[in-house]
Amino acid sequence: MELHKPTMRVLKILELVDSGPKAGANLTDISTAIAVPKGTLSPILRTLSEARYLQFNEDNGRYTIGFKAFELGLAYGSNTDLLAMVQQRMVALVKSVGEICQLGILSGLDVFYLLKENPDNAISIRSTVGARIPAYATGLGKALLSGKQNDEIQALYKDYPFKKFTDNTLTCVDDLVAQIDGVRSSGVAYEQEESKGDVCCQAVPLVIDNQIKAAISVTVPKFRYLPEKQELITQQLKRQKQIIEDVCKVQHYHFEY
Repeated sequence: MELHKPTMRVLKILELVDSGPKAGANLTDISTAIAVPKGTLSPILRTLSEARYLQFNEDNGRYTIGFKAFELGLAYGSNTDLLAMVQQRMVALVKSVGEICQLGILSGLDVFYLLKENPDNAISIRSTVGARIPAYATGLGKALLSGKQNDEIQALYKDYPFKKFTDNTLTCVDDLVAQIDGVRSSGVAYEQEESKGDVCCQAVPLVIDNQIKAAISVTVPKFRYLPEKQELITQQLKRQKQIIEDVCKVQHYHFEY
């Protein structure tokens, strides 16, 4: 079936702005990326802005994702039985370990944070649903990448501009592959102050339909990441992973996000 080209053009615009820099994209950026003349593009962008699917910043001439697009995403997520089930398991995980739990999926070479559940701690980790962080620098990312073959990872990260967020951030693909080999062996991915200082993380992949579709993590301030806490988190992550995977199998959930 041939897709409707004007509709696909709108979708490409939304996807481009959503996946681009936090500061947004200007008319020239969008025109170049999707190969559409500025004269054709301008009324589409104005319409999307008026309808609040994009937000236009008059100071810098850049477009970012608008509230209506965000609202639609929330409505989709809240109406799926699968995400509701996963959120319940995350609540149970937070109660058992007393730390923040997050669900992420792979979007390109970034982790897209889909769900989070906060503990009632006076000192907790700040995070945002909808945020994107490079996969190589996170426990969630390493868990998600563990479903790929090493040669595929090498190809994906060839000439990749690794950014050093902290002194512990990985800066080459060989080190990343070595850590991902460890994830496959132990079933758990680790982050030791790699995306943020004084923050540690454990994550496990969720295997649905024989593929890694998502991952859940527990993130902890370094001062609370003691051996007993580490062991508890590992046990509870693996427990909730098994429950989620079993429910998906029984209920025929496929996790297509």
